[in-house]
Amino acid sequence: MPQLDIDLLEDFLFFAFAAFILGFGDEESEENVIERSCEAHLAQHFYSTSKSLAGEVRLVASSPVSVLI
Repeated sequence: MPQLDIDLLEDFLFFAFAAFILGFGDEESEENVIERSCEAHLAQHFYSTSKSLAGEVRLVASSPVSVLI
């Protein structure tokens, strides 16, 4: 029976090593998903903010300027 345990352990180690080399179970980590969603949110926020600021710049540029001195 001890030989059977060693054979099972050898088989397990072989398949575990093969899976590691071939990349089985190599899914995207939770940190990468969070980082990518944060980057997408920041890009959306930057785009909307720059769009609204461009509108405000056009509004200020088209308004009459009155300087009180």
